[in-house]
Amino acid sequence: MLNRREMMHGVAAGAGVALGAPLLPGRLMASPASNATPKRIIFFLQNQGFDPKTCIPEGMTGSGSLAKAKLPGPISALEPYKERMHIINGLHGMHASPTHSAFFGALGGYRGGDGVPPSAATIDYAVSKVLPQTLLPHLCIGM
Repeated sequence: MLNRREMMHGVAAGAGVALGAPLLPGRLMASPASNATPKRIIFFLQNQGFDPKTCIPEGMTGSGSLAKAKLPGPISALEPYKERMHIINGLHGMHASPTHSAFFGALGGYRGGDGVPPSAATIDYAVSKVLPQTLLPHLCIGM
């Protein structure tokens, strides 16, 4: 049985691999017919104290390009890439509140009720269907 510490180590290692792979161009999976780097999408989750305001540039109230934005400290490492980045602001799962994982239901596989399966795919899964496959493909685990 995994304890919390072992689980967190595994999650951190998996996140590091998933987020670090796009930064290693020699290891990217891409179509042999194209020299373009595959598109990537990053989701910031609000979970146990994550404040989404720390990752939204000052003055940005909706979704849009990050090209002219000043990135806040927690995401300042993305500065070299911001010309090619956009924020989709406002994805939330208030229907999942109040629980341990409140407000990130758009990325969760929540059932519709007792014995009722989820009504649709999560946003990350839907996006993964239109982007090229990566080294670590999206996992779809049934409920």
